Amino acid sequence: MIKAVVFDFAGTLFGRPTYRWLSPQHLSVLRDPAPHLARMNAAERAVWEARDLTALASRSAYRTLFRLAGLPMSDDVFQRLRNPAFWGPYPDTAEALAAVRPLKVGVLANISWDIRQVFARESLSVDGFALSYEIGVAKPSVRAFEAACVRLDAEPHETLYVGHDPASDGAAVRAGLRFARISTAPVGRREPVLLSALASHGIG
Repeated sequence: MIKAVVFDFAGTLFGRPTYRWLSPQHLSVLRDPAPHLARMNAAERAVWEARDLTALASRSAYRTLFRLAGLPMSDDVFQRLRNPAFWGPYPDTAEALAAVRPLKVGVLANISWDIRQVFARESLSVDGFALSYEIGVAKPSVRAFEAACVRLDAEPHETLYVGHDPASDGAAVRAGLRFARISTAPVGRREPVLLSALASHGIG
């Protein structure tokens, strides 16, 4: 029996930042960083892998990414990437969070800043947050999923994880959780998918 549902943040409950203030070149790098990641040396790649654990690592990682693409990254650009004002919920987010009740609901996210204020702004209620920069570990580590379960006082086998990334989110099954994978797209372009994902596991 499922007693708790944990959601991913970016691409699942909330859409990516509004990038109207970014140049097309910066936006292109964010959408497809792979060619530039391949040019990172071992030390730079290690910082990139740790980018969601501290704000310092995040700033350094993105500065390196843009530098390798031949682009500057000002502190203003970095702060906008972390600014709650540039994140918005998907149209089906509020309904999905409500559908989970009376089960416990949580959020597990690879992120280097506090997203609680985004939920508060939208009046969305969550019982517990497991944010990588606070718990000291990021998905796909099993420990990240275990930390999310602890925050909801639920056993892994009693918990459903909802996310879109088959690698980082799909690792939930290695931690003993059930996993509901959804498709994703920018806000305004994604079809409602959360309720059907929950229903497939008997929720809602």
